[in-house]
Amino acid sequence: MPRPRATKVVAAGVHRGARIHARQAVAHGRPAILTDLVVQANRWPADLIGRPVVHVAHGTAEAMAIVGDIIAACDEVNELLAFALQ
Repeated sequence: MPRPRATKVVAAGVHRGARIHARQAVAHGRPAILTDLVVQANRWPADLIGRPVVHVAHGTAEAMAIVGDIIAACDEVNELLAFALQ
């Protein structure tokens, strides 16, 4: 099974699994995409915002653009690794 490339949190409260999932993703260096609604409605995202792998999306189009950027970066790394291993 392929490893997830990013974690996207679109709705989360203080006592929800999404908060833990986002923190674990960031701890493992995996990108996390938080919607602006999650950021506005909760205090816990403040601990994550500002880290290089954390993105805040203001709407669906921006979230999808971030996903596209993450996929492109992963593909580039995979191509470089394949080239290096030849």
